[in-house]
Amino acid sequence: MRVYKYNKYEDCEPILITEQQIKQKYWPQWYQRMCRKFSKQEVDAKFTFEDCLQDWIITNWAWEVK
Repeated sequence: MRVYKYNKYEDCEPILITEQQIKQKYWPQWYQRMCRKFSKQEVDAKFTFEDCLQDWIITNWAWEVK
């Protein structure tokens, strides 16, 4: 399982979050928005959680902890 860190503006220390936590918190919202933008059939055929994860990483300026 991959682990990521990201900073919030008010925090000094980076926050640690797992891939599973991202999937639980961010995936449902991301999936709904993509279905609204495209269609559910198109989202199911073309997108995966990896697409969602990449959007989350970019949005939060996150980095993977090795």
